[in-house]
Formats: sequence, C-alpha cells, structure tokens
Amino acid sequence: MITLKIKDIEKLKKKIGKNNLLIVCGLCPYWNFSVDEIDNLAKRLDAEILKLPAICNRPEIDIKNLNDYDNILVFSCGAGIQIVAETIDMEVIPVVDTTGIGAKLKDNVEIYCKACGNCILDLTAGICPIARCPKGLYNGPCGGVQDGNCELGDRKCVWVLIFERMKKFNQLDDFIKVRIPEMR
Repeated sequence: MITLKIKDIEKLKKKIGKNNLLIVCGLCPYWNFSVDEIDNLAKRLDAEILKLPAICNRPEIDIKNLNDYDNILVFSCGAGIQIVAETIDMEVIPVVDTTGIGAKLKDNVEIYCKACGNCILDLTAGICPIARCPKGLYNGPCGGVQDGNCELGDRKCVWVLIFERMKKFNQLDDFIKVRIPEMR
C-alpha cells in the first residue's frame, strides 16, 4: 500500500484559514492512520471532513458550497491530490507527503518500494536497497555498518540482509558484481 507522512502541522496552520474542508480518500489514509488520528488532524486544522472513496479511481468529485471554505485540504496520496486539484477550481493544499510503497509490520509501516522504475529485486534476493537503506545505496553497504547494523537508526543493514539471503541461496558470486546505477 502507498505510505503517507503527515506534513508539519504548524507550517500548514500558517497557510490556512479557520474554516477548512479536509477531503480524505477512503483508501491510503485509513491504512496509514487510525480514524482517531485523522479526526484529530481535522480538529487541529479547523477542518470539516469529507470522505471520498478511492480518489485515485477518479470518482465524480462534487463538493457543494466550495466557496464556504477558506481552504481545501487533501489527505490522499500524490495522485489523489492532483486529481482533486484538476477537478475543483480552488487551490488544493496537501496535508501529507507520499513516501513510498510499504507494508504494515506490527504497529509500524515499513517502506519497501520507492516506485523508482528501476527495480533490481532480481539482483538483490528480493530485498530493495533503494527503499530500505536510509541512504538509498545501490551498490553495497556504506562504511557506517557496525556489527551488521545500520548507523542510521535501530535496524539491520539492508545490505547485510541481502548478503545473508544471497548466501542462503548460494548466490554470492552475484552479490559481488558491481552495479552501476542507470542514468536517466
């Protein structure tokens, strides 16, 4: 599922008025955040909530009395935000950043894919270093790996995970091949 991160609330509050509409997609926001978190965000932004099913599937967006609101805020992935912006004749303010494609593990959402269009999972034993390495390193671990752990945060180095998985499948010859990122 697409992963979202709420923008800085204080910065948003400086941009908006006191009577706002928060358009919430029925998909991604509720996968990333609880109903209570979304309701709380709306209160903090002085916004009424309008929930729309699957904005990215381009439903008819028919919002009555748009001019009654100071601002139109959108809680959706980047695609949904752009669809709302194309559909209504008012400025649209996103309240989240789209951070990638992820999976829910226990209470956390982990990003597993950046949708970069340069998939190398066939070269890295099904583990994406571009999405899962905080530095996005494409060609092996950095010098900061200590005891198999990443220097940035409490996690195992993704390149150690790749190495261990490739070792398990007897693919270490492929592990040591130099991978030069494609230029776009």
